[in-house]
Amino acid sequence: MFTCSSCKLQLSVNSFDADPLNPGQPLYYFCMSCSDKYRIDGVMVNCTVCHRSLPSHYFQHYRTRFKKDGMRLRVNRNCKDCSSKESAIVAQLKRANKAPNYLTKCPLCERIVYEKSEDIPDGINATNGPWQCDHDHNTKKFRGYICKPCNVGVSGDLAAYQRNAPAWNGE
Repeated sequence: MFTCSSCKLQLSVNSFDADPLNPGQPLYYFCMSCSDKYRIDGVMVNCTVCHRSLPSHYFQHYRTRFKKDGMRLRVNRNCKDCSSKESAIVAQLKRANKAPNYLTKCPLCERIVYEKSEDIPDGINATNGPWQCDHDHNTKKFRGYICKPCNVGVSGDLAAYQRNAPAWNGE
């Protein structure tokens, strides 16, 4: 049993975020409930999708990443409603469009996509999965599967990415 530094309750380790380096020990000495209640800034945030101004707790926060002031870091500026809608769209697109097999080239950067980083042979310029379901956020139209670096805009092969991106986006 561990004592939460915020609510002072005696709780099992399952009520705390687990420390990956010390199994059976909490990562922080405040329970998950207090982390959600007290470690999220009480500020208003504008959603980048619906443009509503909402309290910070309407947005997803990292459970174990904190800012310098001890408050939890926000994942992004999409409110929970908009994130749920987007997740449903992506899930539907994934059901309708099967992901490519691993050891296939990413259509944007042309690097081979391996399942795990440990599978990439030494000296090979490749990336690892999982495949990312790419779609147009305005039209909701499926564009295809791409590697994660291309999806987040950090492609390793900039020349191939620039060559293939206009065609990918329908330009």
